[in-house]
Amino acid sequence: MEVIRSRRNPLLLQTRQLLERPRERHAAGLAVMEGEHLLADWLAAGHRVEHLLLSASRAAEADAWQGRGATVQLVDDDCLASVSPAGAAPGVLAIVPIPDPQPSVSGSILALDGVQDPGNVGTAIRSAAASAFDQVWLGRGCADAWSWKVLRAGQGAHAILPVCQGIDLQAALHAYTGQVLALVPAGGTPLHRTDLRGDIVLLLGGEGAGIGAEGLRAADRLVSIPMPGRTESLNVAVAAAIAMYERVRQSSDSA
Repeated sequence: MEVIRSRRNPLLLQTRQLLERPRERHAAGLAVMEGEHLLADWLAAGHRVEHLLLSASRAAEADAWQGRGATVQLVDDDCLASVSPAGAAPGVLAIVPIPDPQPSVSGSILALDGVQDPGNVGTAIRSAAASAFDQVWLGRGCADAWSWKVLRAGQGAHAILPVCQGIDLQAALHAYTGQVLALVPAGGTPLHRTDLRGDIVLLLGGEGAGIGAEGLRAADRLVSIPMPGRTESLNVAVAAAIAMYERVRQSSDSA
């Protein structure tokens, strides 16, 4: 199998652009996954891979990856490391199609409004997958769900949970047929006293601005996590995980 040895190779240049430029990702409908764990989860969920870039030093693994439906291209280790956002040889990079799910009008939904930190977005997506939520909605102003930082924080959750990116959150909330619960730092109904079973949207905003006015108007109820300690708010990913766990707990108790 031929080995790519030039950093100016068109496939490597495309990979770098997809990693660095959100506009390029969404124009092409492609994203880049780094690492065999993410890729293995992606393939196990039945998703397609456009190109798999494999370090030349790991050429012995090429047949196994191709047997799982990936088209493999060997790349010189140093060349592949030059593309990696981590700045080290990842061993495996894959260009994958970005799914384009549409917001559901029912089910359990985690909705984020203006959450800009990629680590928080990825962690929240991961927690939603662990809590068996049906979808994640990312309103405009959120970090790109398909950036390498969000994918890394998501730890494979993108493979099993539909993520609706850059949606008109107000329109999606108004079309939704279940209950919309806005999680606010204080003043809402205590989380443990709120019925979280059935079809719900859990809506959270960024740590700075919080939920926008339109999102708050669309909410059926404001909900707060009790905080007896001396702090004003929780990290948004932590708050999302606590709220989703409470839903899991309530659903388990009523089963």
